[in-house]
Amino acid sequence: MMPQKRWGFVILLVMAATKAASAGDASPRDVVACDTLVQLRVLMGRTPSDPAAASADLFGHPGCRRIARDRVGAPEHRAMIGGAPFECLAVTGETSCLWIMP
Repeated sequence: MMPQKRWGFVILLVMAATKAASAGDASPRDVVACDTLVQLRVLMGRTPSDPAAASADLFGHPGCRRIARDRVGAPEHRAMIGGAPFECLAVTGETSCLWIMP
């Protein structure tokens, strides 16, 4: 293999490893939470049934973020939309409840 081709191959491997590492940043114990139900529904509209994809798509949603599951407490509000239940749960360290992705 020519030296130029080896470097190209190495660069491709490094890029693939970097992308895989950034996709796996979220802990399996994290949940996606949003300040409002509207923000959560907009996020879910982009990634209908894939919490992992929604977690990766948080950059464009300033009201949504990942939080540790152990910070989540009891429900404060509930809503049903299209037969799907949503809950606004108390979260340690937050001033109000957060809407958690089901």
